[in-house]
Amino acid sequence: MRRLHCWSHLLKGTTIPVLVFTDHANLHYYREPRKIGPCVAGYLPEREQYTIILEYKPGATNRMDALSRRPDYEGPNPINDDVTVWPDHYFCNNHTSIRVFNMDSISDNLDSRIKLAQYKEQLLLKKWAPTHNLSLLDGTDWYHGTALVVVADNALRRGVISLFHDHVTAGHARITKTLQLITPYYWWPNLKTFVTEYIKGCATCQMTKVNTHPTHPPMFPITPADNA
Repeated sequence: MRRLHCWSHLLKGTTIPVLVFTDHANLHYYREPRKIGPCVAGYLPEREQYTIILEYKPGATNRMDALSRRPDYEGPNPINDDVTVWPDHYFCNNHTSIRVFNMDSISDNLDSRIKLAQYKEQLLLKKWAPTHNLSLLDGTDWYHGTALVVVADNALRRGVISLFHDHVTAGHARITKTLQLITPYYWWPNLKTFVTEYIKGCATCQMTKVNTHPTHPPMFPITPADNA
């Protein structure tokens, strides 16, 4: 369409069809009804102003647009001048002050507390090992697959859930999403039940969730007022 636009003063509204050679084979895709985007829809009104017939020729044999590609033929066209889209005054010189949360440091501190709890509960972990298929790595750390085992301390378990649910980067995900985030890293028996009860008791979640069972006001019959 850009090439037609260059010669529009000669080609628009002609009674004799103009033969147009094109190397754009994808135009055949639109010979049948298709869903189109804004780009294609934008040149449809322009196309209607021409009487044209398209003939496809591969790029290797299509020499018809050679003149339009000559660098000495372009001339002083201001359309192709370099344009600074985002000048310097749109950018700040200094970084804005943003509080950065280091998730790795929080997780490392939590892992050290969990491993200390494991050290104190070795007998319980050895009892769990055959039932829950636990493995002992490095002689001290107990894992369920790739997940570190959290043992005996509900405060630690709440800390794990808080890291993946309450944290500013977590966004108070739902039960299923929170479980998906936790299970690759931490595990304990009845993990799903613990996470479910925790999230159901989260005040932020309860205030923001959609009420799927709204209560309707009771209906009372309208009776005429008694005449005094």
